[in-house]
Amino acid sequence: MSDEKAIETLLRTQLKAFAMRDAQAMRDVYTRDADWTNAFGRMLKGRDSIVAYLEELFADRNFSDGELVGEPQVAVRPVAENVVTAKIHTRIEGQRTVDGGTLPVRHNHSLKVIVRQDDGSWKIASEIYMDARRETTHIHPQ
Repeated sequence: MSDEKAIETLLRTQLKAFAMRDAQAMRDVYTRDADWTNAFGRMLKGRDSIVAYLEELFADRNFSDGELVGEPQVAVRPVAENVVTAKIHTRIEGQRTVDGGTLPVRHNHSLKVIVRQDDGSWKIASEIYMDARRETTHIHPQ
């Protein structure tokens, strides 16, 4: 399998596992020592910690009520012989807050550092998520 196809398969596996709320399916996408930061600042270290948190998150109805809107936008960029980054933008609607409200459509962006492993496979070594917000703190002149 080509590197391009292997990376695409890795990203599709992760997106499908997220959509199916299957944390165990995520086990194979992360390196053993991966780091992960969600859009709300929760930082985790290690595949086992990430998967355990995702199991908890996926079991939470407030989170699980959210659904992907449309196809994700994906841009993969090589940065070294055995390292690529992937920027992904997804839109999620219907996610609820703990006080019973519903979040507006989330424009979720992630940056993944994907590293070729010794066996030739590709895995996520670092991942960070952020949500684009509507609040304005700076106006850039055009």
